[in-house]
This record gives sequence, structure tokens and C-alpha cells, in this order.
Amino acid sequence: MSRLVWGLGALMLLSVALGLSAHEVRQERPLKDVSYVGSAACKGCHPDHTASWYRTFHRTMTQVATSASVLGNFDNAALTFDGVTSKFRRDGNHFIIETLDATGKPRAYDIERTVGSRRVQQYVTREKDRFIRLPLAWDVAEKRWFHLNGGFLDPDGTDFNQHRALWDANCIFCHNVKAQPGYDWETARFDSHVAELGIACEACHGPGAEHAALNRNPLRRYWLHATHAKDPSIVDPVRLAPLQRVQVCGHCHGQRLPNPPERIRSLLSMGDPFTPGEDLSLYTVPIHRDSTLAGVDLTQRFWKDGTPRLTAYEYQALLMTRDFQAGGLTCEHCHALHGGDPRGMITKEMRGPQACASCHAAIVQNAAAHAKHRPGSSGTDCYACHLPKIVYGLMDVHPTHRISIPDPSRAWTYEMPDACTLCHLDKTAAWAEASLGRSARPPPDAGFAVPETLRALLSGDVVQRAVAVRALGEGDLWTIPFFLLAMEDNYGAVRHFAVRGLRAVVERSALAHPELAAGFAGLPRFEPQADASERARVLEVYRVWWAGTDKHAIPRPDPAVPLDAQLEPVRDTVRMLREKRRAQPEIQIGE
Repeated sequence: MSRLVWGLGALMLLSVALGLSAHEVRQERPLKDVSYVGSAACKGCHPDHTASWYRTFHRTMTQVATSASVLGNFDNAALTFDGVTSKFRRDGNHFIIETLDATGKPRAYDIERTVGSRRVQQYVTREKDRFIRLPLAWDVAEKRWFHLNGGFLDPDGTDFNQHRALWDANCIFCHNVKAQPGYDWETARFDSHVAELGIACEACHGPGAEHAALNRNPLRRYWLHATHAKDPSIVDPVRLAPLQRVQVCGHCHGQRLPNPPERIRSLLSMGDPFTPGEDLSLYTVPIHRDSTLAGVDLTQRFWKDGTPRLTAYEYQALLMTRDFQAGGLTCEHCHALHGGDPRGMITKEMRGPQACASCHAAIVQNAAAHAKHRPGSSGTDCYACHLPKIVYGLMDVHPTHRISIPDPSRAWTYEMPDACTLCHLDKTAAWAEASLGRSARPPPDAGFAVPETLRALLSGDVVQRAVAVRALGEGDLWTIPFFLLAMEDNYGAVRHFAVRGLRAVVERSALAHPELAAGFAGLPRFEPQADASERARVLEVYRVWWAGTDKHAIPRPDPAVPLDAQLEPVRDTVRMLREKRRAQPEIQIGE
């Protein structure tokens, strides 16, 4: 120990002799008191990390609206929704959306900023002292305009401006670096600023002014390199304790409330006080199923066992996971902060069993025996079994971040989906439970005699239906009549998944069933957000197509699936399940 102390002392003396002050070595100011400099200041010393960050969708989370950043079709395009025709045009380098204002009157808005660039791009205008996110968005994958009532979980008839949002008090906090809404409570005006638009270097590494200034001295850089010492002038997330590491991500990937609640006033006026490396709980608390917020039913955002069922709650899900609680599993165990596919920031290796092998080597080595499934089948996929897709996020369903053991009895215990029946689409939850050799409380009613995914699709709430219809999109041709039923749903999001899943199932079958695929290709486009009469007209065309399809070569599913000899839904069963759904109040879940 004395030799170590002597060695460190010698290095300190050497650093001083080389012209380094104690401040330059230690960084005495708390990071929360340091200024932000922006990502451009990082490139000179960190070109590789800057380049890898530049590829990510974090960088483009918020951008100034330019020809390079705007993805939507502004070439005199139009969208009619709920009787309102919105128009999208450009005037030189200016992008304009004509739609309803907050009072319901037509107005032309100049677009100032964009939000998002991967799945959905939203558009922000400015009205006097504040920025407003308009309720119209661009579907990046399908290259179409849609209304956000069909992206969030809103039933038909929801107010047109339900998702007209105040950017300065909402989007600003998670889609940028160091949000400062600048709200004046006396004048009720905003003067919002951010350290940088989008999610850039300092969102994860903390403010960099001191770091950039100190490391202009090459002697300091050489000293840090030679000693492998931690640089206190910046945050390296992988050097933090597990909780602080996941809080860097959880700051945005975990919806939260001010702690204490009165802190909302300072958050809106002075800005977000959190700096990476701190304990996030000093300022906010994560929202859970039993949290309360006036005017919002937060229970709808979680399954009945407390597992989040919306995106932006990944932090809560990880905190509930035994692998974090006992083993310190953190986000970057699977996600690559500066590598991998930008769509999820995961390397190819970590999308497979390698992600689990470091802690569960023996299980991964004998995956087929462990899972009791055929080697190489999807049943041996760690993700499919332990992180099933049960989380709704704008325009898709995503894997949960709560690692769990498959348990089909969740269907009747918590009214939630389970990995087994999300894969075995034509099987009941009771069948899956029996297949695992478990003796659990039996299903409570006859509805559970129907395959679980279909039961959820016909009788569940909107999140259950969205998850179910998204899963059916991985199924076989027998699922088609259930997509047609889902296209009658009164939530645009469910209809979107239904038509998307129908298309995917038919396209996968094109080689084996070319005539069916050819007939489908000739059908009119079903628009999930068209008015009800137009949807009904097009859906009837689809029904006639399916009724006239030669089905003798289509493999039959398990007898538990309520289909007749013509592969049409059994009406009595459909009616029974839909009555169960109608007995429940409709729910509405926004941001």
C-alpha cells in the first residue's frame, strides 16, 4: 500500500513539474455548475465517437426544419381525417401545414422544427412565446401522413386537437440536451432554451466546457492515459455504479414525476436539474402503476402485475428485473452506446443468445433442452421467451425490458399476454400452461377456451388488442379473417396493425399461394383513418375477396381456433367475446 501511495504521489509531483495544476488534474467544480459546449466541441478529440453518434436517431430527435431534416411529403400533399382536410406544402425552404388551430379554425403554420426520424416524424410550429407540436405526423416506414389520434391509443371521435402539444413543457425534456423551458409564472410566458437540439454527447456525458478546456493541455491527456485514471471533468457512463448507469438512460426512457411534486414549478421555470452521474431520484420519481397524477389514469400504462405496457417506461421495467436487482444488469450490457445498428443501437451478436451467455452460459449452450423446443427454432430464442413483445409504442409493439419467465397463467391472473401464446398463436393459455407441466388456478370462464391471442383481440382492452393483432402478423393464412374483424375496430392504431399484418401474412405466402396474393394485390387500399363509411365500403371488398378465395390448400389451425369449414369466424364465439369487451369502459392513452 505504501508503494502505491508513493507511486501516486510521484505521479502528482511529476504532473506539477510538467506544468499541470492540481485543479487541472482533479476538476474541483461539480459538473452541475459547468457549462455546456455542444457536440461540435467533441469532434476534434473524439472523431470516432462523434461519427458513431452522428449515425444514430438520437442525433435527429429534434432538428431545425430544413430540406435535409424534413422527411414528410410537402409537395402539395393532403390528408383528410375526421372531416378535416389538412394540406402540406412548401414555399422555397419553408414548410407549411394548413390545418385547424386550437379554436377549430383553419390556419397555415410555418414549421420550425421536426421531432423524430425513425418511425414517425412530428412537426413543431411557433406561436408567439411557445412552440406547438401539431397533431399530424409522417409515417416514415409507410411514407404516408396520418393523424396522431391513430398513433396514440385514442378511440374514434377523439377531439381533433387532442395531441396538439406544448413542446416547451413536454417534448423539450427528453428530446434535447439540458431543457430549460424558462416559464415565467407571473406572465405565463415561455422563453425556452436547450443546450443542444436532439440527444447529443452532453445528454449522457454531462456538461463538457471544463473537460474541453482542461484537455487542451496535452500533458493532462498524457497523464490520464498513462495512469488510466478517471477523468473527473466528464461523465463516462460505463464507469458509474449500476443504478447511476441506468439512470443516464432512464432520465428519458422512464416517464417520471417531480420529486417532490411542487418541484414542477422550478422544472418549468429553471429547467431540468439532473446531470448524468447524479442520483436521478433526487429530482424525480419514476411513474408506476400506483402513481397518481391529476386527470390521468396511470394504471392504464401498466399491465396488472405492474409491468409497463408502453414505451418510455424501459427504466421502470429494468428496475423490476431480477437481473438488475441481483446482478447489476445495465442498459449497455445489450445496447451499444457507440455502435451496432442505429435501429435500437444493438450489435448483431447482442440480438441473439450472446446477450445472455455472459451470465447464463450453461443455459445458452443447452438452449433446446432448457426451452423444450426444437434446436434452432424460435422457441430457443432467449428474447422471444424472456422479453416478449408486449409494449405498445408509436406505430409498433416492442419487447418488454422486464426480463421474466414464461407464465401463460398471466392471461387470467393479470389479463396480459405471455411469450408462449404470442408465438403459438392458435393455442389457448391453458394449453400452454399444461405444456409447461404447471398446475395453476384454472381459467375463470369459457372465453379462455379460445386461443389466447384471439381472445385478447376480440375481448381485451386496446393495448391487449394492439399486441394481439401485431403478433398475428407473424402468423399463417388462417389469421386473415381475424384481421378483417380487427379492421372494424374503433381505434385507428388497431386498424393500422390489422391492415399491416394482413399485408405481411399474404406477402409471406405469395410463393405457396400465388393466386391468393394476386387477388389481394388487386384490392383497393384500406386507409385506417378514412371515414367510417369509406372503411366499411373497402372492408366489404376484402370480405368478398376472402369468401371467394379457394381455401382447400390453406393449412388448418388448431381446432380451438373459432373458424368454420370455410375459414370464416364462428359468429357465436365472436359475439360472446365482443360482448365481454363492450362490458368494459373504453380507455384512452396518450403521451
